[in-house]
Amino acid sequence: MITSLRRAVRTRHPVEVEMGLVALVLLAWQAARIPLEGTVETSVAHAQSVRRLEHALGLDVENSVIRFGATAPFDGILEWMYTGIHTPALFGFLAAACVYAPERYTRLRTIFVVSFLPALLAIGLYPLAPPHWLPELGFGLAPRQDELAGSIETLIHNSTAAIASQHFGFAVFIAAASLWLAPRSRIAWATLAYPALVFVVIVGTGNHYVLDCIVGLLTFVFAAAVAVLLHGRREPRPTNAPATREVVSISFGFMMIAWGLVSLQLISPRGWSNAVPVLVLAGGIAAVLVPRLSAKEPLVESG
Repeated sequence: MITSLRRAVRTRHPVEVEMGLVALVLLAWQAARIPLEGTVETSVAHAQSVRRLEHALGLDVENSVIRFGATAPFDGILEWMYTGIHTPALFGFLAAACVYAPERYTRLRTIFVVSFLPALLAIGLYPLAPPHWLPELGFGLAPRQDELAGSIETLIHNSTAAIASQHFGFAVFIAAASLWLAPRSRIAWATLAYPALVFVVIVGTGNHYVLDCIVGLLTFVFAAAVAVLLHGRREPRPTNAPATREVVSISFGFMMIAWGLVSLQLISPRGWSNAVPVLVLAGGIAAVLVPRLSAKEPLVESG
């Protein structure tokens, strides 16, 4: 059984299939969180406990970051970033890794998938209200219990899942993996700024505490350890990477596709509200297909 599992996790597919699998994992992650939602009373009590622990450890910087995030024009920018950058960045990175270093991609895919398991455990065991439920941090009152299921959007969303910030975990994952794949690349070193940006975004918008970022990071540490067990410590022999322009085109293409999809207003579309997301989505599809169709030989990310 272990041998079959190791063989399965080491199998890689064309980048289009791999990104489809990533999308399915993210959808499963969202669905699995829904029944784990806690009560308002319990999650707010846990939030107060987290704040006391952070104060004892000297980590309670939420007030300062939230004040920064509440000033114009940063308030609107951070709110847009919170909903608009995480998923596109993840898809863009994974697509680039799949095409640029297919022999290493499967290890990264394993880390990505396994990271959700301890995150789900944490969310189920410790429902946690986000900072924007706490009036003392400058926000309004916490919602009533019946308001958590008052609309379709709240019904399909776990509002008490703050304890594990996968957003921050994704950011550290992208930065660390970029340096692992291309340690001499300036672009890879530049990704070190991404976790800092994400920290400001998720804390400044009142969606996460500092402790959540630590928990999110630990889920990826756990996943990396599991990946060592499944893939071993020996790195596979590298293959010849395709041209940089092909990697960039496919990466940006999947970023555009992801942004277009998450920006679509499917529940309550209004007028031309979906025009820009549809155009971006179409542009992303074109960016992915053009290098594939123009290549004299198939790209080497599958095998």
